[in-house]
Amino acid sequence: MVAGGTGTRMRQATAKQLIIVEGLPLMWWTLRRFREALPTAEVTLVLHEGLFGSFRDLQQTHGEAGVHRIVPGGAERFHSVAAGLATLPNQGVVGIHDAVRPFPSVETIQRCFGLAEEHGSAIPVVPVKDSIRTLDEAGSEAVPRDKLRAVQTPQCFDLGMLKAAFRTEYHPSFTDDASVFEHAGHRVHLCEGDPWNVKVTTPEDLLIAAAFVRASMPPEESIPTR
Repeated sequence: MVAGGTGTRMRQATAKQLIIVEGLPLMWWTLRRFREALPTAEVTLVLHEGLFGSFRDLQQTHGEAGVHRIVPGGAERFHSVAAGLATLPNQGVVGIHDAVRPFPSVETIQRCFGLAEEHGSAIPVVPVKDSIRTLDEAGSEAVPRDKLRAVQTPQCFDLGMLKAAFRTEYHPSFTDDASVFEHAGHRVHLCEGDPWNVKVTTPEDLLIAAAFVRASMPPEESIPTR
């Protein structure tokens, strides 16, 4: 679970992964969904080192988040993921997920892990809804969106293959884990994503997240606090 940033685009004093949404820190909702999908999976949380104290305080208030180990994040996502991978064994399947994507369906999570076991990788994608244009010095040009897909997480991989792929120098073109895997010469296997699997990045996204929690929570369910 990657939560190495501090969320400057959110324009709030609290890091976005720790903002309270409908009674729980945002990241708690994410971890709940993964516990539901994969009850026996171990979770390594990669967290900005400056947030360790805040995370401990929130666990005192809201209960255990459900992580097995916490690792300090790095300068870029690449470095954060590499730090998390270093704590894991060399065999199995690993899923790398953004802590601020709290609503992947259980079916999406299970599908990605299962296909990664079969193909070596599984990257959830969804069709692009908006019209897209490329920009250059001459102006702009429309791009056929039927050939485009928006990439989500969890991005799942054969653990040994991904750890070997991360034994390389960082490059700015490594925008996600699949790009590192592909750079190592491996084929990336795409699979069906989830339109509700949105990334909470801006204040507007928080409104969507809160609405989704309210819509999906049974009326009788209460939020545990301490």
